Amino acid sequence: MTAKRVPSLRRALLLNLLVPTSALAVAFGLAGLLLISKTIESAYDRVLDGSVKAIAEKVAVEDGEITVDLPQVALGMLESRANDSVYYSVSHGEVLITGYQDLPRSDAAAIPVGSVKHFDSLYRGVAVRVAAMTQAAYGKPHPVLIEVAETMNGRTAVQRQLLLALAALEVAIIATAAILVWFAVRRALSPLVDLGREIDTRQLGTGASLDRLELERIPIEAHPPVRAMNELFARLEVAIEVIRDFIADASHQMKTPLASLRVHLALLQRDTSQLPTNVETIAEIERSTKHLDRLVAQLIVMARVEQAAVATPTEDTPSTDLVASTSEAIVTMAPFAAAKNVELAFDCEIDNAPLHADPSALHDILTNLIDNAIRYNREGGSVIVGVVASPGQYGVKIADNGPGIAREYRERVFDRFYRIPAATRPPGSGLGLSIVRALVEQSAGTITLTEGIDGRGLTVTLNFPADAVDD
Repeated sequence: MTAKRVPSLRRALLLNLLVPTSALAVAFGLAGLLLISKTIESAYDRVLDGSVKAIAEKVAVEDGEITVDLPQVALGMLESRANDSVYYSVSHGEVLITGYQDLPRSDAAAIPVGSVKHFDSLYRGVAVRVAAMTQAAYGKPHPVLIEVAETMNGRTAVQRQLLLALAALEVAIIATAAILVWFAVRRALSPLVDLGREIDTRQLGTGASLDRLELERIPIEAHPPVRAMNELFARLEVAIEVIRDFIADASHQMKTPLASLRVHLALLQRDTSQLPTNVETIAEIERSTKHLDRLVAQLIVMARVEQAAVATPTEDTPSTDLVASTSEAIVTMAPFAAAKNVELAFDCEIDNAPLHADPSALHDILTNLIDNAIRYNREGGSVIVGVVASPGQYGVKIADNGPGIAREYRERVFDRFYRIPAATRPPGSGLGLSIVRALVEQSAGTITLTEGIDGRGLTVTLNFPADAVDD
């Protein structure tokens, strides 16, 4: 199936301007061709006329006989032209007085006396231009016919040169017009291009992603779609605000009953007289409660991330120490690692790593990643957390030797609520890595996933580039 061509305003303008301009240039070129041909023909014919008239002036009648004292200047002006041959004849009726016998003759009766007639003919297989004139002869009933013929090499060569010059001029005019039209269209559309670039480069973290577009910088013809876009931005802003408020409200509303449920579970677990089935039920409720509690906590973090993404910054991002934040996260997650029988180690090459990042966001990033490395690791596995420095940036590496993540899933795991298909994996919300990447990008950092310890498991690498580093 042939792909449908996408409409282009630039292409439409160029076609609508260049096609008529080119057609007009071609029309002028054809008119120029006709004018050149007529001008050259007229100029050469005038020279032929001069030769014919010069010969006619020398026609005389002596003793009843027609004589011609052929002037050399009459043919000399023609023979001086390069590459052309000249032929002539002077006849009276069927009698040739002088000249070439086989030169094509005109009908003398059809030419008024003293007038010159021009026509094209063939002589000895060559195209010639003929000038014919009749001259009255004293005492003779019929006029004398004088003809001068010239080959057309000279006029054809001149015509060809002028036509080539005209064609070159036409091409130059069309090319110049095309360039000027292209620049004019480009300049006329530049406000729309700038508008598209502005919209395309807007990011949620800039605080201006849904700001209204300024009509003052946009051509009047583009105001209707821009106004519609501004209205769309307004509706999107309201919709995003509603969704964000819903997530925040729902998360906070769910925390109270979850806390109450945990208290009642703790009371039930103190009763040792429970039946085994009740113990299993309570354990399952406890696991589900912990999972739901973790989901609510992540929803709250996600709401905070989205709120920060669309908020307009009012002050500079505070400075924090990456080494200290990583150490605090390890201390926070150490009990969980011990409960899971996973070795948690800290390998730091530097004493401090100051950078511009929100301390709370950085803590959420590190605890989420360390939690994942422990939660999805095998019993007796290892997690190594390291802080490294390289020219212009600081980095954190969290490596484990658990089951890892296959290459084909390493990009999709950052999508919200995406879970890797695996029957043996612990339950999760699918929000953790999505939240982590959003927080990392808000801190001007990057996150990548590679192979883990000794080729097993997974290594998560965080890098904060030079523009986020406090020198």
